Amino acid sequence: MQRPSKQQVHCPNLSATVQRDGGQSNPTVITRLWYDGCEMSSEEDFEVGEKIKVIICGMGSIDAHVTSTAAGTIAAHFIEECPV
Repeated sequence: MQRPSKQQVHCPNLSATVQRDGGQSNPTVITRLWYDGCEMSSEEDFEVGEKIKVIICGMGSIDAHVTSTAAGTIAAHFIEECPV
């Protein structure tokens, strides 16, 4: 049996919460994760440059800022090194 290539492997989405500076929490799904940032889907609108805390269920949290938004997708850059 042949193993699937990296392009064929499905990466599961991670449940997360984004907490804004004012304390408001919004559920999100992390669709891509890198050492220095992530991409998330959310029904809420965010502003580029907005400071947030990304809370990954069962893994902890990390401070970040929003780098781009488009059609329900948020890209964020971590302010500190990713602990996961």
